[in-house]
Amino acid sequence: MSTVLIADDDASIRSELKKVLEKAGYSVIEAATARDTIYQAQDHDPDLLLLDIKLPDMPALQLLEELRSESALARVPIMMMAEDAENDLLTRTFRWDIVDFLHKPLNYDLLAAKVGAHTRLNQAYKFSRKLSKEMYMSRIDRLEIEMKANEEDLSEAERHFTWMQPKPPQLEGYEIDLLYRPYGRLGGDFYDFVWLDRDRLAVVVGDISGHGIQGAILQAMSRKLISLALRQESGDLHKAIAFANRELTNDLPPGSFVACMIGILNTETHAWKHVRCGVPYPLLIKGRESDALMTPGGPLGLSKKADWHMQVGEYATVLEPDHTMMLMSDGIIECYQDDDKKRQFDVEGVTKAIKDTPTEGRFIATIVAQSDLEARADDDATIISITRK
Repeated sequence: MSTVLIADDDASIRSELKKVLEKAGYSVIEAATARDTIYQAQDHDPDLLLLDIKLPDMPALQLLEELRSESALARVPIMMMAEDAENDLLTRTFRWDIVDFLHKPLNYDLLAAKVGAHTRLNQAYKFSRKLSKEMYMSRIDRLEIEMKANEEDLSEAERHFTWMQPKPPQLEGYEIDLLYRPYGRLGGDFYDFVWLDRDRLAVVVGDISGHGIQGAILQAMSRKLISLALRQESGDLHKAIAFANRELTNDLPPGSFVACMIGILNTETHAWKHVRCGVPYPLLIKGRESDALMTPGGPLGLSKKADWHMQVGEYATVLEPDHTMMLMSDGIIECYQDDDKKRQFDVEGVTKAIKDTPTEGRFIATIVAQSDLEARADDDATIISITRK
């Protein structure tokens, strides 16, 4: 049975919607405020959110931003309910991947039909991802058996894999720190430093949906493809990700994708800009305080739409002295902190470690120590910090 969360401050509308949806066979949860909507969504993991565009206590765009910032809710379909007069606001909500909308007064037959369509699509998407992962892992198992990679082969591959990783450049006025820790001997994370001209340095952090030999092959291909896209498009971030996405949708195995973040630092003006495609939000650190830079953007390789890149947000700022830009894959925030695997290090752990870093210390070293990464890692982990002195 699919679960629908209804969020509307009008109790009579919630009651009527609940009757319609329960009659259609759905389990229904209710919320009257934006904050309660977030709590209910976190607790019940609904298959669809049906939100009124004007809930008390929080603007609609802020509510959507908070919902999408939750990893467990990032892909849950959201439908909006709005009056005709609210079309301008409704249009702005689509940047947070709203799947549909309904105008008030509601047509309940149309609502039930749309809810049915989107919950079925969501269930099919979840099943497809599970099936694709199982099929892909089965192919990996068969390939590794067929290759009969022995210890000597793996050791040689590991040496070459380590040798191929790029070294952080030395920048006057900046300090670049790097953690690259594959889970196992070969990893699916990748990173890169690409000079676009004498002043502009592109920095890339990426994560392939896979591990082992196949993950290493795909990450090497993706790293070079993104590097090529950046050079070909002269650092135009949206054109670069459009190029990379177009190529990856054709080349990646079914169900695979590439999460990445690409930033460009102008070492002369100290200007920074980036796009984020599926990896955790980067952090802008000022002294020991850190802000998550939230912009929309899904992974590369999943959509063949020509205008896919237009849904990806771009962030720009100027790095002041003692400011740090930190990029990371999800390996560090998903590092489990207990044997029952119920508690992750999460972004809160990262920000706490940053606050606890001694004056002359390094952020990454403190993060690694407090997360107990060496003992607790359950995935590849990559972190790059760029500090203006």
